[in-house]
Amino acid sequence: MSDRPNDTPPAEEGEPFVPASPVKRIMAWVGIVYMLGFVVLNIYPFFTQGTYLTGIAPLFACPGIAGIFAISLYLARHPESDYSRKVSMTILAVICAVGFVVSLVLGIPPLLANFGGGQ
Repeated sequence: MSDRPNDTPPAEEGEPFVPASPVKRIMAWVGIVYMLGFVVLNIYPFFTQGTYLTGIAPLFACPGIAGIFAISLYLARHPESDYSRKVSMTILAVICAVGFVVSLVLGIPPLLANFGGGQ
């Protein structure tokens, strides 16, 4: 037998687990993509004799634009949304899609030029 008294308090009942909302999860994934991008930007010079990637700033708008696009689609398709919210979120999704394409068009040629391709 143990010499210890059985004074342990019973496990307290806490609040039940509530998963994060889809909007919070989308923003978390956007943050992870940005973190990976910054890590790649900081590690790249170690493998290229100190040269940095230049002219790729438009590519860093893409994760944020994609996150806002996903959130706007989620809110537009949400069953409890009224008509005006669905229309405004659909318009925002279209604007985000155009912005994403423009960012890619502006960012990919400088990225390719950094690797010796492109121009």
